[in-house]
Amino acid sequence: MRKPGRFKIVALMMMVGVFLIACKAKKDVYPVGEFLPESDKFWTVLPRSSVMERIGINFEFTEGPAWHPKGFLVFSDIPGNTIYQWTGKKFVSFRDSSMQANGLLFMQGGDLLACEHASRSITRSSPEGKLTTVVDAYKGSRLNSPNDLCRSTYGAIYFTDPPWGLAGLNEDPEKDLPFNGVFRWDRGEVSLIDSTLSWPNGIALSPDERYLYVANMEIIQENGEDQYDVFWMRYTLGENGEVVDKQVFYRAPDTTLPGGPDGMKVDRNGNLFVTGPGGILVLDSTGIHLGTISVPIPATNLAFGPREKEIFITARSTVYRITME
Repeated sequence: MRKPGRFKIVALMMMVGVFLIACKAKKDVYPVGEFLPESDKFWTVLPRSSVMERIGINFEFTEGPAWHPKGFLVFSDIPGNTIYQWTGKKFVSFRDSSMQANGLLFMQGGDLLACEHASRSITRSSPEGKLTTVVDAYKGSRLNSPNDLCRSTYGAIYFTDPPWGLAGLNEDPEKDLPFNGVFRWDRGEVSLIDSTLSWPNGIALSPDERYLYVANMEIIQENGEDQYDVFWMRYTLGENGEVVDKQVFYRAPDTTLPGGPDGMKVDRNGNLFVTGPGGILVLDSTGIHLGTISVPIPATNLAFGPREKEIFITARSTVYRITME
């Protein structure tokens, strides 16, 4: 995993918005990445014929991929301050001046929810360009920098709020909240799910919405050196979306591999695809590690395409696609 100092460098770059290089689309003529099964069940989730290809390069730091029902992909370039759209042939701007948006989520009708680092809020933008703020505070204190989000079928939004968008991270003088929280927004009301996680990040609901999953990392000092504990929490939700139980769902066995706990998605069968050390770890609904999708550049997030026959992966400067026909 990256050391904390390198995380801080990335966060600072996101804040100052240094533009390194213009983006352009490029599609590899050969497959990239590897599929590393831990058991044969891996191939029931990801077909043996699956192929990963690189479809875009030279971005600054990509995140938050989301598939629009009308058939195109959007994703964030955080320090580039732009949300891009990919239609299968080229990349174009979907929203300029994105306020360093991170996690994205489409709603029915085409409205886009965006976790914005610069505004420290979650916003909603309509296809016509109308922008409104959904949530930006908890009990009168500004949020840190909303990172990722998911939405239940009845409209509740669950989101994580680490300090990655603040220049000074946890020590930033503008940080109002004394914790990095997991929250639920429901019909204008914000409630706290968990205030005990050090660096909450990716978040996703199970298909039946009984469980909420959250990625987290703890930094532990041992013999004067930083040691990392990377794990995913599972929260059991009640009928009204409140937490009735929580436990560690899965803990990464080797945190020395490249990559950290970031975005995640859950497929229709309840299998989890989580970015973590070594690539994208595929876990079944009981927490068994079925295998890993090794990505050439550490992945930051992913999204399913139509009918879950494609997976789009953001990986810092690069965007990948896995076809699973």
